Amino acid sequence: MSIREFFAAAADEVVTVVKGVDPDDLARPTPCTDFDLRQLVNHFIGTTGALGRVGRREALDPDDPYGSRRDPSQGDWQHELTTNLEAVARVWAQPEAWEGTVEMGGPAMPAPMIGEMAMAEVLLHGWDLARATGQPLSVPDEVGRELRRSIEETAELGRSMGAYGEEVRVGDERPEFERALGASGRDPGWS
Repeated sequence: MSIREFFAAAADEVVTVVKGVDPDDLARPTPCTDFDLRQLVNHFIGTTGALGRVGRREALDPDDPYGSRRDPSQGDWQHELTTNLEAVARVWAQPEAWEGTVEMGGPAMPAPMIGEMAMAEVLLHGWDLARATGQPLSVPDEVGRELRRSIEETAELGRSMGAYGEEVRVGDERPEFERALGASGRDPGWS
């Protein structure tokens, strides 16, 4: 199975996590070291919105590609993030989204690369949210395997862009999703 075929189920898992976040917890730290929970939510809303738009081949605002956000503690951020997650999953579950190229404010890039980036964004930041709030995120091994493959193929590019940290060594006996987390620079044991 391909990442496209897993997208909806993966996004549903993350939506469950989003709905389980207590809005009073927005100051908590996250495994994504650049962000506390408030900043992570803000980033996640912006990136999922943008990745949904580019999947539909809609242009991003060159001055504000991820859509500036207000403080997540103001307004219904859970509804907004849930809506974005459902939209990005719906778009990237369609075969036509994976065809041709996609523009994200720079040179056009192959659509499959952006689709895999979208899946990584959903699952990695979904895990960040889950870990920061003490919730589980269930990712089947077949999904983790595809995610790990994708991350390993783009790891150096991701690191050069600041999207991934230095690899965290995770044993071969560990679940595939934990190995994908390690490849992205996340410690699966973070708490």
